[in-house]
Amino acid sequence: MGSATTVSPVMNCGHGDYGYDRNSYYQRECANLQKGKIEEVIKEKLDLKKFCSTSNTIRVADLGCSIGPNTFIAMHDVVEAMKQKLQSQFSPSSKMSEFQVFFNDQPSNDFDTLFTSLPKERPYFAVGVRGSFHGRLYPESSVHFAFAAHVLNWLSKVPEELLDKKSTAWNKGRVHYTNAPKEMVDAYKR
Repeated sequence: MGSATTVSPVMNCGHGDYGYDRNSYYQRECANLQKGKIEEVIKEKLDLKKFCSTSNTIRVADLGCSIGPNTFIAMHDVVEAMKQKLQSQFSPSSKMSEFQVFFNDQPSNDFDTLFTSLPKERPYFAVGVRGSFHGRLYPESSVHFAFAAHVLNWLSKVPEELLDKKSTAWNKGRVHYTNAPKEMVDAYKR
């Protein structure tokens, strides 16, 4: 098993003035915008026949889930897109696969709020997985589809090129890369 040593701050929990519900509008809008892309990628690239030949359960991981409700919207969209894909790949009389979603975040995430906020009617079984996704969280071949949104800012370390003043990727101490040179963007891609 891998160990998770990276510690990152987590969102304030709950529904108060400083809670996630009231301060995650940007993330919710991005989730709405990416829905079509998720559907497209699943439809065109995901081969569910491979998964269904060995198990009737399809496992999805949401890496960096926070405490919802945006994670529930995203996981609903992923599962619904997979159901459509299953219907197109198999006969209508085939038994529909079951879905299991692993909600992952840092150990200090408020998983109690996450699980008490789960939609009552949901097309999946829910599991919480605490730990940094920079380490190993799941047994080999146990996750069929991984989803991560708005988590690039939680990289486990800054790319070395950004710290080298002689590098074309040096970011001059900035913590963002809006209008950054291509070399800086490429450093984050590695």
